[in-house]
Amino acid sequence: MRPEPPRPVTATVVIVGAGFSGTLTAVHLLRGGAPAPKVVLIERRARFGRGLAYHTWDDNLLLNVPAGNMSAFGDRPADFLDYCRDIDPAFNAGSFVPRRIYGDYLERTLAAAERAGSSPFERRAGEAVAVRRAADSGRFTVTLADGATLDADQVVLALGHFPPAAPLPSVASWAARPGIYLPDPWDSAALDATDPTRPVAILGAGHTAVDVLFSLTRQQIARPLLLISRRGLAPRPHRVAPGAPSPPRALPAYLEGLAPRLRTYLEAIRGQAAGHAAAGGDWRDVLNALRPYTPELWQRLPVAERRRFLRHVLPYWDAHRHRLAPAAYLRLEALRRAGGLRVVAGRLRALRPLDDGAELVLESRRDGVPERLTVGAIVNCTGPNYDLATIALPLVAQLREDGLCRPDALGVGLDLDARYQLLDRAGAGVPGLYYLGPMLKARYWEATAVPELRGHAARLAAALLERRDSRSGNTPQ
Repeated sequence: MRPEPPRPVTATVVIVGAGFSGTLTAVHLLRGGAPAPKVVLIERRARFGRGLAYHTWDDNLLLNVPAGNMSAFGDRPADFLDYCRDIDPAFNAGSFVPRRIYGDYLERTLAAAERAGSSPFERRAGEAVAVRRAADSGRFTVTLADGATLDADQVVLALGHFPPAAPLPSVASWAARPGIYLPDPWDSAALDATDPTRPVAILGAGHTAVDVLFSLTRQQIARPLLLISRRGLAPRPHRVAPGAPSPPRALPAYLEGLAPRLRTYLEAIRGQAAGHAAAGGDWRDVLNALRPYTPELWQRLPVAERRRFLRHVLPYWDAHRHRLAPAAYLRLEALRRAGGLRVVAGRLRALRPLDDGAELVLESRRDGVPERLTVGAIVNCTGPNYDLATIALPLVAQLREDGLCRPDALGVGLDLDARYQLLDRAGAGVPGLYYLGPMLKARYWEATAVPELRGHAARLAAALLERRDSRSGNTPQ
């Protein structure tokens, strides 16, 4: 039997970033129908497919979503679970497995698509520093840090998370002091280089802060640790062995017909959670049922109401919506009970460098009284920076200066159209230039976890293939 001839190549798609979003977009393109584009996947890290979230080799760092809901494919919900069971049959749909395993899974998924696909595929190691569009042809030139260039008909920016913004403007004058102020919480070498005999202040109390906390305590070194945030809220835990999520059917009835106001939504959700708990249920069920419809509710809210959510509700939402694996939560609580961890609710008012550390001035949330703390190091875990005006990454700076992108009205992401196409400075779509990743939250809000991003990756790939079909005269199926 003769092998099937390769499908005709009609275009080149360059994907910048080989984390989850970029990898899944490439996988869907490689699995797509004719006409087949050439796919070039650019990654600045050594490994393709792992990205920032899954490049860890520390098996103490667990997924925060159970294995049964972590498939890379919405139409094959057991794909990741089957992979886990090939490793250990004891894994089940409710298991919270190490992130290292998920990185392995994504690498395998990309390799399998590369082998099975008939599209030309190139892995390109390097950092993209510019994407420029030719006015005459509409094609793009992607420039890498080493000076090499790639031509593309379409470009997908899958850039992932950006390091946190400086907690105070004064930090800029001394942030370069190694081992004292750590601006990048994902720099494991810098964490390991901190003085193990001195206290460490962790600014923030979300998942990244918990990861840093666990990294600093994995050798059981007895040093004081501070987890500092304005409200002192740490993520809540998942249930042990949670059941598989129910498939979405419709917007919950208690939200139908409500006026698009934040207070109205919150009162309805709280009332539903209280009633469900009184009937013997769990508040997590209410949030889980809401999850598929969060983008719809977010888009209904006027900008002023969304801004009110960011100002007053966001920390409470994040603590309950983005939960910890049960084992991780127990470890966090054990550190707190043992006295080595202090969770501080307060506002950072000042930072002052010392010869061997730093002094922080915190204003207590409880009584407003300032407190001075001396530490050996400070780790910035205040959350990824999505403010386009302040992101220093060369590629983002170039796109910003050339007017090929613009921030959303709230400054939490990129302004995009419904097909993931960037809007330029004037608000017009930039044909052929797309984004996929956590800054989709500007449009969808619920767009930072695997269950949502896998759907966006599939839809973006379908849109890219449809565009290729329409250019070649074929009718999309």
